[in-house]
Amino acid sequence: MKEKEFEVGLKELELTVKELEYQLENFEDHHSNTLDENDVRALVDKILTEKEYVTKKEMDKKIYESQLQLTKWIVGTGISMTAVVVGILRFF
Repeated sequence: MKEKEFEVGLKELELTVKELEYQLENFEDHHSNTLDENDVRALVDKILTEKEYVTKKEMDKKIYESQLQLTKWIVGTGISMTAVVVGILRFF
């Protein structure tokens, strides 16, 4: 009797060990994937952060160029309108 109980207990322990090994493998796989995903996320965040700085500089440059063009257009339009008004006044 005791031999059978011992064998049953041994088999139960073997099953428990196999279950724990399986859970450990799944745990390691899950966490290695999580670490890889976190590394990728960190790299993407870093790249996006760097890109924001570049984009901000480029945006500032584009805004400055647009403001300069607008100023030139306003001055040119003002000079043209002044010339038109002076021309019309000369006719009268």
